[in-house]
Amino acid sequence: MNEDRYDVVVTGGGPAGLAAAVALGRACRSVLVVDGGEPRNAPAEQMHNYLGRDGTPPGDLLAAGRDEVARYGGALLSGEALAARPNRGGFEVEVAGGPTVRGRRLLVTTGLVDELPEVPGVRELWGRDVLHCPYCHGWEVRDQPLGVLATGPLSVHQALMWRQ
Repeated sequence: MNEDRYDVVVTGGGPAGLAAAVALGRACRSVLVVDGGEPRNAPAEQMHNYLGRDGTPPGDLLAAGRDEVARYGGALLSGEALAARPNRGGFEVEVAGGPTVRGRRLLVTTGLVDELPEVPGVRELWGRDVLHCPYCHGWEVRDQPLGVLATGPLSVHQALMWRQ
């Protein structure tokens, strides 16, 4: 693998980025995954609705994915991707506390960031007692009373999704 320039640089080491890196590695492409190590579902004890892995701790899935990337020759770099810009027929990615890396292609899989309301306790309980998705957490809280914290224009839709 060319350490100076990869076929693809993937920013984000969650399930989407790791799955893409495995597919690219299996296609004999040189691939680098740049991961800041702050997955969205880190507070959750388990993940759900992922065939064959239901109930798995999120960190275990990521560890298995990293192993698969490495097995197919992919590289992993810990660090936050700060910026990406076109450079000589490809892209260069600036990594916090690390090198600037180059790739012919760039795949951005950084996912979502939850914008939590400034309500005392929400951040500490996020992903365990304060939940955002009936498909991810509905089974665990079935037949229990719940409330919906309305914070935006989709709050009514959110409440109706939880309603069964």
